[in-house]
Amino acid sequence: MKRIQIIFIGLSLLVMILPFAGMAFFPTKQTAENRRPAEFPSLISEEGALNTDFFNGFDAWFNDHFAFRNELAAADSFLLGNVFGTSSQESVIYGTDGWLYYASTLPDYLGTGCMTERELFNLKHNLEILREWTREQGVELLLTVPPNKNTLYGDHMPYYDSKIVNPHHTIEALPEICRGIGLPYADLLSMFRGEAETLYLMRDSHWNGKGALLAYRCMMEETKRIREQEASNPESSDSSPNTPGVRGYEWDYDDYSDAPVIRTRDADGDLNRMLYTIYGKKEMDTHYGIDHTYTYTTETKSVEDSWICTKKDGTNGKLLMFRDSFGNSLLPYIADQFGSACFTREAPYRLRKLVKEQKPDLIIIEKVERNLRDFITDPPILPAPIWASDLDAEAIIKKGTGIKVDPKKIGFHALDSPYDPTMRQIFGTVPEDLLNEETEILLYVDKTIRKACHTGMNGFMIYMDREECPENPQVRVILKDEDTYRVLPEIEEEP
Repeated sequence: MKRIQIIFIGLSLLVMILPFAGMAFFPTKQTAENRRPAEFPSLISEEGALNTDFFNGFDAWFNDHFAFRNELAAADSFLLGNVFGTSSQESVIYGTDGWLYYASTLPDYLGTGCMTERELFNLKHNLEILREWTREQGVELLLTVPPNKNTLYGDHMPYYDSKIVNPHHTIEALPEICRGIGLPYADLLSMFRGEAETLYLMRDSHWNGKGALLAYRCMMEETKRIREQEASNPESSDSSPNTPGVRGYEWDYDDYSDAPVIRTRDADGDLNRMLYTIYGKKEMDTHYGIDHTYTYTTETKSVEDSWICTKKDGTNGKLLMFRDSFGNSLLPYIADQFGSACFTREAPYRLRKLVKEQKPDLIIIEKVERNLRDFITDPPILPAPIWASDLDAEAIIKKGTGIKVDPKKIGFHALDSPYDPTMRQIFGTVPEDLLNEETEILLYVDKTIRKACHTGMNGFMIYMDREECPENPQVRVILKDEDTYRVLPEIEEEP
């Protein structure tokens, strides 16, 4: 018995020492996360004094570099997944039959993350402001929203399915919202639901190769409809101050229907890598034998880059596309359809600045379902539309019904925009009990009433050119319900 105890203690010590001692021969040089491994800290700080944070830095360095880190992480994930049916990472949901899901999509799947009626109104309101502004610039706008994987393929979710509170999803309201404000919308959810074939990868949060191609076709078909509508309306081709003579031309796209199909086991899913580091099992994916002929005009290292510009000789049109990681697989297809295109992953959208610089005739916004609230948390950076000015504004103020509000419950901030130095932003909140589901928030600033973007449930935000916005603006909030106005007392800037 004593010998067994000694062997057990020896093996335990070996297991504990091996990760440290093995660093001399088998240090971990590559982490599975999308980041650089921590560097060994210096004993001396940049100021020349003793580095008091040395041990925290050493701890981070050791955690990233100890021997067999990736192998041990993969073994832990394999054991938890295959024996206990659970995930070793909070960001990954371990589903049935080998399926993995992104944990941040769980509220949408369960229905606990659905937008309220007030939030849906705020979403529609902000999209309408965006739509109206692009029209004024003579630029067409197209919105598309890739569905979360479990919105389409929830059959492989684990036990959570028994806890669904609401089977509906916010994304399902978008077609009606967009129709109501005249915003072109490429409805990927309806298209994917009409396909019998699975179009997302089992171990990735994104669509597979065929899903990407179908999404591209859906977007380009809607773009073609926009172009045909312009061509049938002669006035539209003269309405663009940015690209005269470009809008309204005949336009078509390549649907790659005769491209050869190639199936290979090379898909190394993002969720797969989170769980199994560099040792995850790859799955089959669909590729197409397409000779893309666009060229980069930026120093591009990969489709993950935050700013990418391309050109394609012999092709018309200028595109600006705001996108996320779903746009990685779309970029090669789309870049081949436009004379020039710029793709950005920035948020919030510096819309006014980029439209002025790039002069596009089409803007595409692609945003995944799980991030739809971005439209009411980080509205695009563009000048707030003027609702009324001078005498008209004063008349509305006098016409409106005054409301007494506790000054502690309302206030605002006025700051230079951290994203666009030519603009200032004014933002704040209104007591929720003053708002109905469809109450519109207007701001009276410097004798002008402006249409504010709605943020969250009860917030407001406007952007103004710096030269138009006073350093210490006097602000009043006006609440509009159909033809009635409620005017709040003048509010003070919060410290």
